[in-house]
Amino acid sequence: MAAALAVRLALLREISSIDLVFFDEPTSNLDETRRENLADQILGIRDLSQLFVVSHDDTFERTTDHHIRIARVDGASMVVD
Repeated sequence: MAAALAVRLALLREISSIDLVFFDEPTSNLDETRRENLADQILGIRDLSQLFVVSHDDTFERTTDHHIRIARVDGASMVVD
């Protein structure tokens, strides 16, 4: 899985001038070791101005500069602390 993401990122760098990337649920179907390895690899990406990870997994909290937590409150999605 991490290798596939690396290939996608490399392709994006070659064919696009956009300087940001979104990863949507990149840890799906990964065991804990692979989730940690992926988080470390994503942390090592330095040549993008913005990198967004959308995940239900808390693995990335230790490696991010900022994180936003969203929860369902009274039937609506709300930003929570």
